[in-house]
Amino acid sequence: MIALLLAVDNSWPYVVAAYLAVVGLIAAYATWVIVRGRQVGRQLPPEERRWSK
Repeated sequence: MIALLLAVDNSWPYVVAAYLAVVGLIAAYATWVIVRGRQVGRQLPPEERRWSK
């Protein structure tokens, strides 16, 4: 596999794919954190929601 990558003249597709994978994973994680935070926030009683005063 590494020999195949080293033999390729144009490595930009691999660089672009890696950047897209990283950006996609960060976006998916951020979405998961926001959704999970909203789910947990709904479980708190209104008087304990400090951010909504």
